[in-house]
Amino acid sequence: MNQIINYVSDFFGIIMRWCYVFVNNYGLSIIVFTIFTKFVLFPISLITQKNSIKMAQMRPELDALKVKYVDDKDRYADAQLELYKKMQYHPLLDMIPLLIQILIVLGLVGVMYCPLSYILRMQDPDIAMLQKWFEGLGWTLQDNSYQLTMIHEIQNGISGVPENLMGLIEKISDFDMNFIGFNLSEKPQLSLHNKLVLIPVLSGVSAWLMCVVQNKINVLQLYAGKWNKIGMTVFMIAFSTYFAFLVPAGVGVYWIFGNLFAIPSMYLVNIVMPPEKYIDMDYIRILNETAEEKEKIRKKYGRTEKQDYHRFEKTEKRIVFYAEGRGFYKYYQPIIEYLAERSDYKMDYVTSDPEDPILKQEQSAVRAYYIAQDKYLIPLFMKLDCDICLMTMPDLEKYHIKRSKVRSDIEYIYVAHGMGSNALTLRKGALDYYDTVFCVGIDSVREIQQMEALYVTQPKTLVETGYALLDQMIEQYQIENRKENEKKKILIAPSWQPENIIDLCIEQILDKYKNTPYEVIVRPHPQQVRHQMERFVEMQERYAKDDNITIQTDFSSNSTVMDADLLITDWSDISFEYAFTTLKPVLFIDTPMKIMNPEYDKIEQKPINVTLRNVLGKAISVNDIDNILEISTDMLKQKDMYRKQIADAREKHIFNIGKSRILSGKYIMKRLME
Repeated sequence: MNQIINYVSDFFGIIMRWCYVFVNNYGLSIIVFTIFTKFVLFPISLITQKNSIKMAQMRPELDALKVKYVDDKDRYADAQLELYKKMQYHPLLDMIPLLIQILIVLGLVGVMYCPLSYILRMQDPDIAMLQKWFEGLGWTLQDNSYQLTMIHEIQNGISGVPENLMGLIEKISDFDMNFIGFNLSEKPQLSLHNKLVLIPVLSGVSAWLMCVVQNKINVLQLYAGKWNKIGMTVFMIAFSTYFAFLVPAGVGVYWIFGNLFAIPSMYLVNIVMPPEKYIDMDYIRILNETAEEKEKIRKKYGRTEKQDYHRFEKTEKRIVFYAEGRGFYKYYQPIIEYLAERSDYKMDYVTSDPEDPILKQEQSAVRAYYIAQDKYLIPLFMKLDCDICLMTMPDLEKYHIKRSKVRSDIEYIYVAHGMGSNALTLRKGALDYYDTVFCVGIDSVREIQQMEALYVTQPKTLVETGYALLDQMIEQYQIENRKENEKKKILIAPSWQPENIIDLCIEQILDKYKNTPYEVIVRPHPQQVRHQMERFVEMQERYAKDDNITIQTDFSSNSTVMDADLLITDWSDISFEYAFTTLKPVLFIDTPMKIMNPEYDKIEQKPINVTLRNVLGKAISVNDIDNILEISTDMLKQKDMYRKQIADAREKHIFNIGKSRILSGKYIMKRLME
């Protein structure tokens, strides 16, 4: 390794000599040398920029692979390697600039310690004579800095110079290593009286400036979280400052200007190869916004979460509900209300949403807790001690939430939060670690049984409860006794997935409905509004003059869904809720289907999402959008036919309409008494 560094020092010594001859100033020669290195490294920076862009392009696919192979690290590694090959991405390529920079610094250190050899180009025998003379005077010369020591003493004035060394002494005396008042041959000392201390300080400041810019425009840093960026910035400041104390000030000057010149170099790289031209910047923005939102919540509710965790630990529990967010309470509410009315059981409700309304409700039968961070949530479930745990979350045991290690006899019940196909819309084996499933209908029963037979997994208890939320919606819809709309309402409510109606054809659809007798309401998925609000503002402006078109981004009311005469969607489960509640038809647009389990078709049972598309209404391809006005008009004319058809499908595919809360509650009470 020392031999390699010597070769590097010899090479950079030649360049430093040229720089010194060109500007005739030691400090300026270091700056010119720094500029030279940036020019040399620029093509390599472009190569690494291209490589980093490939990584950024792969990020969504890599995130998807992590989810897909969450319980199979070997398959994830194989899929990751395959993706790298496909994209021609080289994981180690990003390390090349850092390795080159290290070589440059190590080589430059050698040059700075030996200016007689590299800058003044003295011959080794002459330097050896000087060294021998100094040793004869009683000097002890250190191996790496002896040339700097001789230069310092000669320039301070030394008597008794032999005749044969006079020429060398004069040459050294004329060699000025000062730069704007700093002797660049000396090492900075941590002292207020040593002005060289400014070099490490400026080294740290330059590192901070470089990191600020890097965090804003560097491709890979775009994905980094806030604390990751802060941590890297702090490390670079500390390292740059500390490093500048260890080497001659000249190296510190190189480090300072190296950091400063890196800033225009980064901008130039982004101009030549702009990331936004190749990368999904919306995806990055969503990731960063999500991370920032989580951090704000953690700071705001951290104390409450800690208190709730300890309160939960001390409570004796029998029934525990867990909700990932505030939107999941509606799936539990009918069951909780039934248990509260018919039993004396206390229920414990854990939510990972600090603004879940249940946290502010006063219910004598329910104790609510906010617990979200992994450091609390993971041990909470690992140490869970209750009789029954109900969750709407699939993939138990496959992610951070595991079955209890304290009690093996807890009954884990999966409560469906949709009427769609489990085999299609959940990941493979998503329900394998549940003991019991509250089944919505005959399709889910068959799917689970066939999946169990296919993969030879432990049979689950399948309770034919039906869908409590649907019962609630039907009851509410019938109570309100809505009148028929004089002006027919068409609701467009797409799913939240890539290539949905909004992405593929929303403008084409709306342009067909402009200036028609229909009132058209676009109600996008809340998540898409959250992440693409500017798109819907633009859409509102575009159709502002069209009185019959409304772009709705306020989701406080559910009446829009129930008031519609026709629903247009793609693969959203809102189709089941709408059709089975109102008995009105759905017009499906065949956008690319979202498939969470690529092995869904290995079983005989076909997904309800596919089999009922032309039962609940009509499915058309994106290419048939030009005929959508005529198709929807025809469907509205056949409302009586669809009403009977949908009612028959509801009776055939959904269990126990109107009785789900009763059957779910009775099952839980029965199990608690056994």
